[in-house]
Amino acid sequence: HWMASADSTMTSRWTFVILSGAAGYFLPGLVLTQKVREKMREYRNGFPDFMDLMIVCSDAGMSMEAGIERVSKELAKTYPSLSMNLQLVSLELRAGRSLDDALKALADRLSLDEVRSFATLLQQSKELGTSLSGALRVFSDEMRHKRMSLAEEKAHALPAKMSVPVTVCILPVVLMIAIIPIIVKMTTAH
Repeated sequence: HWMASADSTMTSRWTFVILSGAAGYFLPGLVLTQKVREKMREYRNGFPDFMDLMIVCSDAGMSMEAGIERVSKELAKTYPSLSMNLQLVSLELRAGRSLDDALKALADRLSLDEVRSFATLLQQSKELGTSLSGALRVFSDEMRHKRMSLAEEKAHALPAKMSVPVTVCILPVVLMIAIIPIIVKMTTAH
């Protein structure tokens, strides 16, 4: 009798060890992947707002460096991670790094295509001597259009994603509601 309880205790301990090991192996990767997705979503959502505020700063006559510093403070509450990265760019600029290099480093840190395009846009605008405010406006409109396209794409994919839950969860209930009265009538009729 005491052997049976010892075996069940050992089995439950081994089960706990195996499950804990599996959780310890897979869980950190899942959590990290989720955190990265959240950060990327924040960067992607916040960058158009950054661009709009940069346009306002540019129209107000601020330099690009002063604009980045100002916008990083403005975005601190709504997009804290993006703001922190912009503050880092501001610190790099104060330390003597060129704007092009600081923005390329930002693009590498965020790994966002929009930031790379922004860095290239600023570099080309400076080299060609074009209006920075106009270039920022066009780029901001393009990013806003891209954001809307992504939202529409997600909205169009929603019905396909909803078909499985509807089929699995709702359809059986509807069938039961339709069939049970018929079965009850057939059994009471006999």
